[in-house]
Amino acid sequence: MAQTVFESGIDVSRYQGNIDWQKVKAAGIEFAIVRAGYGMYANQKDPQFAANMEGAISAGIPVGVYWYSYAETPDQSK
Repeated sequence: MAQTVFESGIDVSRYQGNIDWQKVKAAGIEFAIVRAGYGMYANQKDPQFAANMEGAISAGIPVGVYWYSYAETPDQSK
């Protein structure tokens, strides 16, 4: 099975504000890693998560997702 190799990607969250995903695609960005949220509570969802997902997907940019954790112990990570 052939693998796709990506060379140019970005990590995005609320700190990038409103992103023009068509410009991102035109700039040669091949993938995006989108922050879904942070911390240990569901209400710590990234406020730009849905917009970033929708924008990247509609521009044809493959996405990955992560939840930033502040856990310092295995128990906290649960």
